[in-house]
Amino acid sequence: MTQSTLQHLLGLNSESKDRPDGAPYISLSFSNECRLAEQTGHSLKEIELEALKNNIVPERYCRNQTSLSNRDQQKLLQSHVAVIGLGGLGGTVTEILARTGVGRLTLVDGDSFDDSNLNRQILSNPANLGKPKAKVAAQRVNEINPAVETCPIETFFTSQNGEKILQDVHLVVDCLDTISDRFVVETSCRSLSLPMVSAAIAGSSGQATVIIPGDPGLKMVYGTPQRAPAKGVEASIGTLAFAAMYMASVECAEVVTILLGNPSELQNRLFLADIKEHTTDLVDFS
Repeated sequence: MTQSTLQHLLGLNSESKDRPDGAPYISLSFSNECRLAEQTGHSLKEIELEALKNNIVPERYCRNQTSLSNRDQQKLLQSHVAVIGLGGLGGTVTEILARTGVGRLTLVDGDSFDDSNLNRQILSNPANLGKPKAKVAAQRVNEINPAVETCPIETFFTSQNGEKILQDVHLVVDCLDTISDRFVVETSCRSLSLPMVSAAIAGSSGQATVIIPGDPGLKMVYGTPQRAPAKGVEASIGTLAFAAMYMASVECAEVVTILLGNPSELQNRLFLADIKEHTTDLVDFS
């Protein structure tokens, strides 16, 4: 099928609508996306990319506007992000990125869900207890947004497999709960010149930073890897659900900013928040 034929079919299957602010746009419903994919043999992702290229908005993204332009949405669909750790932070990061329309997600975690995850991990529920987190995360993405491609990896990220896992990735999101493992991810990101968005949570508080290749990075937060504690405070005081979801949102805001080619607000800075107390602070490392 030629591109012009697909463009013609997109035009036939779209309709004019108005956003809540009254601005007009051309909409493509999800049901029509699926019909076109079946009719043409193109993937849902290919259908959405071609629609956006022709200023037709897949209806699922209409409320992303005017914060994200059609061109921005194309960039996100063409982006590949790795989420390392799929617990309290990583599960919510996965959910948000899928809904936002990041087109490919590599989902990395060698753990399975247990009862203690139910208080804060959005991907956990009684039916998923004992199931691999990476497999459940991929299934969840497919339920939310089938146009998003997933690569679930049911193993832990290590110095031995890290660079292989991150091949073809544009950005890495650190959602781990072990400080030593964060340094391992950072080392792989440095080797591949990848930006890394990192966050940590404990109790009702959290922190986040962004590391661009060449930055001092995690040693500004934890000291050298040799002197840093193995685990953060979360290991002793736990984490509340609202802290995990809040800091995951902070991470995703930075992910979208960087993928769209805009300057990160948290590069060489540490964002600190106590969600229960509604306080925040920003520590500048530069």
